[in-house]
Amino acid sequence: MSSLTLSEDLAWLRDNPDFGQRPATLLEFLGPQYLDIEESTRDSIKGVLAEIMGDTVSGTNPTRYPKAIISGGIGIGKTTIAAIVLPYLVHWVLCLSDPQKFFGLMPGSRIAFMQMSTNEKQAREVIFSDIKARINHSPWFKNYPTDPNFKNQFRWPEKDIWIVPGDSKETTFEGYNILGGILDEADSHTVTEHRDYAAAGYETISNRMTSRFGDKGFILIIGQMKSSTGFAAHMVEEFASDPDAYSHVMTIWESRGMDFHGYQDQDGNFPTFHYDVARKQVIPAALASTVADGDNVMEIPSLYLPQFKTNPSKALRDLAGIPPAVGNPFISQTFRIVECVQRWVDKHGSESPVDVDGNIADWFRAQDSVERTSHMDIAYSANGDALGFCMGHVSEMVDCGDGETKPFIEIDLLMQIRGQGGRQVDFSDIRRMIYELRDTRKFKLKTVTMDGFEGVDMRQQLEKKRFRTDTLSMDLKLVPYHDLRDAINEQRISFPPYMVHSRKDETEEVEIAVVELSQLVDNHKKIDHPNKGSKDVADAMAGVVNVLMGDRRYRRKVVRVSDYQPKTVMASGEVHHPAYRGTGDHLRTPLPPGGSTRSLY
Repeated sequence: MSSLTLSEDLAWLRDNPDFGQRPATLLEFLGPQYLDIEESTRDSIKGVLAEIMGDTVSGTNPTRYPKAIISGGIGIGKTTIAAIVLPYLVHWVLCLSDPQKFFGLMPGSRIAFMQMSTNEKQAREVIFSDIKARINHSPWFKNYPTDPNFKNQFRWPEKDIWIVPGDSKETTFEGYNILGGILDEADSHTVTEHRDYAAAGYETISNRMTSRFGDKGFILIIGQMKSSTGFAAHMVEEFASDPDAYSHVMTIWESRGMDFHGYQDQDGNFPTFHYDVARKQVIPAALASTVADGDNVMEIPSLYLPQFKTNPSKALRDLAGIPPAVGNPFISQTFRIVECVQRWVDKHGSESPVDVDGNIADWFRAQDSVERTSHMDIAYSANGDALGFCMGHVSEMVDCGDGETKPFIEIDLLMQIRGQGGRQVDFSDIRRMIYELRDTRKFKLKTVTMDGFEGVDMRQQLEKKRFRTDTLSMDLKLVPYHDLRDAINEQRISFPPYMVHSRKDETEEVEIAVVELSQLVDNHKKIDHPNKGSKDVADAMAGVVNVLMGDRRYRRKVVRVSDYQPKTVMASGEVHHPAYRGTGDHLRTPLPPGGSTRSLY
């Protein structure tokens, strides 16, 4: 029952006296004496399993890594991998003469292997049914009879070893000494505002493993990444940077092999096309090697060309295993969002008008008399929300083709403001900032719109200072967000780079507008953010764009490109920002690292 010679087997058992027989290597375990599925198992799956298990047998741990995640396209073999891994773990433990003694447990303590799915029915009917088929088909497991009274579990009474399917409720795992676990359908478990059941289940299994077995256990996460903000994507990234974990994302063509996906030409090559996954565009093969960011280019079998042309986001997720920012993204061409920032940087330089601590730069002052509008998404900070603020104007009219002219919208300022110490945002501070933008920094800011039931007093106070005010709800109307998306896709909007501290980690900084816009979800009733996400700044931007698109007064006195002065870089390395400095303003701001020295357009 071994590919090794009898003397080699005896030598291994002499070195590992806790075992009654030597466990199989991975390839042996797939062979005819064990699972008998070697010929029907894809080479790609064998490769992944060999990485996880190791090429040789260890006398201390059943696997090379204590944790792993396998993700990718639909049909890559995730279920097959899980249905091999769990029987192998049981096989390794059954080879021990006294498993409980080996792991330091009391005699009679059961050792459990858990298979966690979204619900009990899913747990029984998907992976467990495959596990059951593998074990019942195996010649080796026939030597270890199971308790026939349990149809939806496996129990080996001789050594108190169980395989138990369950769902993501914590009660499923109570009372078990969990040595190994499979977490199935990682991104399909229930997620509420306060709880991600997949993450909670993983923590429960992991904690029970380490508390009872130290580093000898193994947990495998499988499932498609349905969004880049979901549990699966988070674990793929976390495991990839952890030397004690294994992470693999597989495309369908990697899993099945190129010979599955079409005929060979006369030179023996399979027909393929090249695809820019960031821009969601097919590109000529001759350009593939010259694209600036080559990491974004994939070579894909031509069989899948129709899917990538008709529904790129779905094809990337289901075939290539590359998730969208969110499950149903409102803005699918997310690279256009980044281009908005680049347009602003090309014109004004890379220094943001607002720093990460919320301070407005001294140089940020008006040069022109073009009318501005602003919108604030009023927060109730007891819920952890932030106040989003945006100010913008129409800088020029642009030809969008077919004789249609539309406004080019320039966002002057973005801010995300949180109350200190969990308290509500002080609205009087917000009003003082608005007064400063108009009265001190000389922006022709006349209108402030807002969204929020707390806005009545705010409107009254602003109107006393001769501002026009109005309410504009991003949750009740879809038009503002459609206006914003159109401007982004038509490349007629720019906004400044703006970093804020992450809500999860106050030391981490994120470019909040890019993150929020990329993660917007279209749920057909309103444009929303994902769980644990935000859209305060995006709401403020949508409000400004909607006003600028709908009111022609903002198109008067628009500044033409020829009216702008080029940015001036001083010999000292200092830079003028003429678009935001009034005539005679001699303030200077040091050129930031990597700052642009190009003209404003």
